[in-house]
Amino acid sequence: MRSDDPLRKRPAKSKPEIWVSGGQRPPFDLRALGTGTLHLAREGVAPLHAWAARTARRVAVKVKDGAGRLPVEKLGRAERFVPSHLRVAGWIKNVGATLAHASANADPDISRGNALVTEIEPHLWAETAPQPEAEPPVAAPQEPVAPVDLSEPKAEADPLASIRGELADKTSRTLPTHPAGPDSPPGPPGAVGTAVIQVTGYLIGWASVIIALPYGLARALWQWANGRDLKAIGRED
Repeated sequence: MRSDDPLRKRPAKSKPEIWVSGGQRPPFDLRALGTGTLHLAREGVAPLHAWAARTARRVAVKVKDGAGRLPVEKLGRAERFVPSHLRVAGWIKNVGATLAHASANADPDISRGNALVTEIEPHLWAETAPQPEAEPPVAAPQEPVAPVDLSEPKAEADPLASIRGELADKTSRTLPTHPAGPDSPPGPPGAVGTAVIQVTGYLIGWASVIIALPYGLARALWQWANGRDLKAIGRED
């Protein structure tokens, strides 16, 4: 039989090299591209905020310990306008807490963001619980002593003295109470301060994510060009 017989079964063609090597580019999905872009933008921004938050807390601790403190004798009359190093340390710590909330809102990993906030948020100064007052010692019972009358004749009441006493009492009540001195550490932020830190961190976090969207888009397209499925971005865990 001749080799060019039309009835003879021809051998099947081998698959192209692109199929054999597994290097076929996955289909392009616009919706998956948007999701992957957002995920990669958040993934790129969150570590930057976390690094800045940890750096701010370390700087706050150093300032609290006296690093960079200005000598009082060189300030002169401007001393009353310059905040204490303890107050500056508290401000820097609040900046770090704000950046920690920004990182937590930008980070797609919720547990990692919450762990960062827990690490940065504690107050720089340990709060000591008030100690209970010691009870006065109980005196031993004594024998009753007969009372001795040492009373003197009552003097007539001076109306001017009573008026002066009332005026002095009212003046002492209306004087303002001054807060802790400038060298005393500031207290932790209250409910309003904590809310401001959280809201500011939320706004900073998402604003930075929006700014980083071009970076996320470039990374998503680059990974898709190298053969990665856009739908798999952010779904590896």
